[in-house]
Amino acid sequence: MVTLAMARTGVSMEAKLLAVFSSGVPLKVTVLCRELDISRQTLYKYRRRFEAEGPAGLVERSRRPHSSPRRVSAETEEAIVRLRKELRLDCGAQSIAYQLGRRGEFVPSVATIHRVLVRRGLVTPQPRKRPKGAGRRFEWPQPNQAWQIDATCWSLSDGQTVWIMDVLDDHSRALVAARVDTGPTARAAWEAFTTAVQRWGLPAHVMNDNGSCFTGRLAKQGAADFERMLRSLGIKQICSRPGHPQTCGKLERSHQTTKAWLRLQPPARSIDELQDQLDRWRLHYNEERPHKALGGQTPIERWTATPPATPGAAIAGPIRASVHSVHKAGHIGWSDYVVGIDSRLAGQRVLVVARDFNLSIYGQTGLLRRLTIDTGRRYQGTGIPPGRRR
Repeated sequence: MVTLAMARTGVSMEAKLLAVFSSGVPLKVTVLCRELDISRQTLYKYRRRFEAEGPAGLVERSRRPHSSPRRVSAETEEAIVRLRKELRLDCGAQSIAYQLGRRGEFVPSVATIHRVLVRRGLVTPQPRKRPKGAGRRFEWPQPNQAWQIDATCWSLSDGQTVWIMDVLDDHSRALVAARVDTGPTARAAWEAFTTAVQRWGLPAHVMNDNGSCFTGRLAKQGAADFERMLRSLGIKQICSRPGHPQTCGKLERSHQTTKAWLRLQPPARSIDELQDQLDRWRLHYNEERPHKALGGQTPIERWTATPPATPGAAIAGPIRASVHSVHKAGHIGWSDYVVGIDSRLAGQRVLVVARDFNLSIYGQTGLLRRLTIDTGRRYQGTGIPPGRRR
């Protein structure tokens, strides 16, 4: 007879039931179920199995159904596995679903695709991965209404560090420019911006962080060439708060995708070779790669679906004043430029009143010079031929 002590030991359920049914001793069903800690239905089920099959009928059986009519076909499963291997970079279940749909094939649910990948051993478990936040996303309603610009570093095959200046359209996620340079300079930022303008037109806003190549709002001079040039084109600049990278979050995420693709390519040996790789990546990213945030559309499909925004009239910058000492050669330094004045004023201090690139320079005798900075040259000459003056 099965005792309560026996039920609490490590003896398997099959051994307990075998002891019960093979003993031939009649027991009350209620008492027996209580001691075995099972339901009456379970007891009767095992009794029927014992009578029909003997001791073998007491072995626990798999609960897997004999057939799965809703399971994807072998052809669809092979297509999922093949896409997983082909895509490499964009190999998640959602990306595979987008690609199946674009190819006109049967598209199972994303959960089904994920189960296929798990069953085939193509998913690396990430138990410690943080869940996605539930923050509200913001998106500008038109293409070219706002661009995001930022730089990220990369290494060439010889270990040299270079910088990739990316420009992204906020509405369509189109990567409108990706330019390689030796550093995150104002020249690199402006080159990337003008390269994008040639293909996509002028934006109404530009969003950036507080890097010195984009803005001088945190510097003593209070302005940078990049923001002056934007104002001259009527483009409003939006600078993120310090320590608040979410302002350019779409571009920050795009950096990760770009680098993941570059890691799958042969390491570039030069800046030109890396630029060729980025040009190929940008074409694939904009025109061939379905974007999850766009509901499976490509960025170029999203960009062409809505008329682009345009900038307004030129924006007058704030008036800024600064004091400079005249060098013995007769010039002063203003921003990144050398402005010629007069060598006879060497050692004197002059006042520069500037609105963007328009300068008025005052000395002890009054107005010395008015000029508009030529951004294409560093030295801003006076126009007076060199030589001894009267």
